[in-house]
Amino acid sequence: MSRLGSVAVAVLAVLGWQVVSGLTFVVPAPLETVRVLVANLGDGDYLVDLRATAVAVVIAFAVGTALGGLVGLLLGLSHRARLVFEPLVIALNGVPKIVLYPVLLPIFALSGSKVVMGVLFALFPVLINVATGVRELPRVYWKLGRSVRASWFQMLVHIILPAIRRPLLTGVRLAASLAVVGVVLSEFFATRQGLGRVVLQAYGHGAYPEMVATILLLIVVSFTVSVLLWRWEKGLR
Repeated sequence: MSRLGSVAVAVLAVLGWQVVSGLTFVVPAPLETVRVLVANLGDGDYLVDLRATAVAVVIAFAVGTALGGLVGLLLGLSHRARLVFEPLVIALNGVPKIVLYPVLLPIFALSGSKVVMGVLFALFPVLINVATGVRELPRVYWKLGRSVRASWFQMLVHIILPAIRRPLLTGVRLAASLAVVGVVLSEFFATRQGLGRVVLQAYGHGAYPEMVATILLLIVVSFTVSVLLWRWEKGLR
């Protein structure tokens, strides 16, 4: 039943897209967009841009997830660290990340700055979910660890991580999409290669089918990764 509902929503979305494409020249028809996307995927220059964005996103996601998990564990486990750093985390999370890009650009150069921007976008959902998950662990879990004289490593691997797997995976799922957002937004401003540059150039030249085809590719990839992570998260419940 849920699959039928998903298919119905997808069909309605495509029909709505088709109707909108007839009302404005900016939005190409679905079939035209797919045709252009297939042609782009056969273009070597386009694949170079796709590879540049994909590599930056993967690095940003991996670093942001790992760093967010470590800092989240620190804040969740240490009351003193939480008192010192939690206000800073809350403040930084509330800042629009893209305003930091002009500062990051001269420090990390073109290729590094977009990765760092992706890390900033991916970092906070993992950090906040892990910190909250650890802080809300039932006291009986800690008593269990002490009763069996578990080391901190054993506590982490056998008690803490299994207990916070749901908020952790939720944070990872959000981080995957936000890493794409951070990298592509950075490519709008300054980059030699990347899909953000492709979108911006297509817009500047009035090549709207090429622009929408690239946007569609980004949406499909992000949506697919999010759904796979969501199914994995659901399977662990």
